[in-house]
Amino acid sequence: MKGRGLKTVVLLALLALATPLFLPAASADNKLKPAPRGPLKHLDSLWIKMVTDSALVILPGTDTTFMQDAPEDTLLDREEAYLAWLDSVQTARRIADSLMMRQDSIIRAQRLADSLAQARQDSLDRIAAKIDELVQKGNDYSELYYFAKAYESFLQAEELCSDPEFKAAIAENRKKCDYARSHTQKIPDLTVVARALFSVDDFFLYYPLPDKSWRPVVGAPAVYYTGTESEIHLNRDASLDMIYPMYDGDRMYFASKNLPGFGGYDLFYADWDENLGEWGEPHNMGFPYCSPYDDFLFVKTEDGQYSVFASTRGLGEDGEDVHVYVIKNTEKTTYRSVTKPKELAQIAELAPTKGLSSAETQIDGLQAQYQAAVDKEQELRTKLDSVSAEERPTVQAELDGVLAEKARLEEQILNASSDIFGDNEIVTTGVEGSFPFTKKSYGPKIKIIFDE
Repeated sequence: MKGRGLKTVVLLALLALATPLFLPAASADNKLKPAPRGPLKHLDSLWIKMVTDSALVILPGTDTTFMQDAPEDTLLDREEAYLAWLDSVQTARRIADSLMMRQDSIIRAQRLADSLAQARQDSLDRIAAKIDELVQKGNDYSELYYFAKAYESFLQAEELCSDPEFKAAIAENRKKCDYARSHTQKIPDLTVVARALFSVDDFFLYYPLPDKSWRPVVGAPAVYYTGTESEIHLNRDASLDMIYPMYDGDRMYFASKNLPGFGGYDLFYADWDENLGEWGEPHNMGFPYCSPYDDFLFVKTEDGQYSVFASTRGLGEDGEDVHVYVIKNTEKTTYRSVTKPKELAQIAELAPTKGLSSAETQIDGLQAQYQAAVDKEQELRTKLDSVSAEERPTVQAELDGVLAEKARLEEQILNASSDIFGDNEIVTTGVEGSFPFTKKSYGPKIKIIFDE
């Protein structure tokens, strides 16, 4: 038992050296204060201090007792109490460490969740940006008549998209590209007589239609109506989104963007079924009458020699101007298959064709001379504002000569075209080709009532 007590004393002494913070400072004469009286109930009542070369233990009471003088049972009780205290401290530390680890785990988990959420949002943003990029590429390819590439771009965007409504819109664009590809297998060879650029606000007034047949409508675009009624009752079919319906006997031409087509408004025709008393199934007029742009207002001249329609192809996105094309009708039309995008784009331009009749060729040449005179007039007027007083008479004389030439060309154009189109005011500025566009007047206003 004595050996065990000695080991205890040594252990206590070593612990005292390792944990000096738990012990009070010794007095100058190496004496300790009296220990608290009563039984040892609290761990912090165990005070151990090295005094010179001897170890001391404080027992309950007022006297300080040396280790070697303490009873063995007391030493064992103190050892067991100290070991129990150490065990409780270690347990407390383990619990504290566990709690700290748990808190760290919660913080790390929250950071990981935030990181994953941000990564997911970044991924969604990248996918959305990729979809927008593919859709834009598809639109650009389509407008350049690269229908196959446009189809692939829309297909990739459709596969990435998860929004049902946007996905359906992309799928619709993809179908239009497929539709366009199928309609380039049989392209008619057209003879383009003229192409003109007019304002979208009144381009229809330059069509070869009766004067005052276009009627202004309050709160709505002008409509074509040759009758005399001041009120018109119509049925509205919103599903077709039909605009500019025009009639040629038992056939109706119109434009719609809700029927299968190339994109935007396409040109369609439908024939009247006398037996059923209704219009038959609409037919797309195909390429190059239709394009990925808006194509509308198709009419034929009264003599059947020409077809006229409008389009926004080749123009900017401001929507302020439209091209008006004049096609010369032939008894027999030849067709061909075209797949190269550049060739399709060239056909879609519908540039006026050379090799016309002698009268039309003459008008074409006169119009070119007239346009040159107009350009020269503009140049001289600009120059007139900047020259000195000495040079002004010379420039004015040159300008007078250009104005006289311009008047002479206008008269020649009128005379050359009167045999073909009659005596009307001809618009030549902004016109390519030999067709004389004449501006008509509006008719009386009318009121339109839609029947549900």
